[in-house]
Amino acid sequence: MKAWFFSGQHYGEQFVWDRPKAIILAKETNEAVLSTPVAVDVPVEVLKTAPLEAVTPRGETVQTAVVVEAPPVEVATAAPVAAPQPMLPKTASDLPLIGLAGLLSLSAGLGLLAFSKLKA
Repeated sequence: MKAWFFSGQHYGEQFVWDRPKAIILAKETNEAVLSTPVAVDVPVEVLKTAPLEAVTPRGETVQTAVVVEAPPVEVATAAPVAAPQPMLPKTASDLPLIGLAGLLSLSAGLGLLAFSKLKA
């Protein structure tokens, strides 16, 4: 196993092996592998400050930049600004509304007239 990727991330955590194991893994995968000259069975505090190196399948030490890619830089994106809605021109008039009110008034008047004739 070369790296561990967490879900939702585009980069992972790479494993560092002790030098003899790294050379064996490099030969099996035919790729450079991260290693450290410090034994792996030492305390964690020592491993945190241990130097890193990359080992080729031939056992040569190369720069770690050959193996390690820097994690992608997360660019802060500004929230998209909503474009203001354009004002539409007022092309309609209030004439249909006035006509509807007139028809309702006329029908109400006719209804009252019919109702008054039924009572009389």
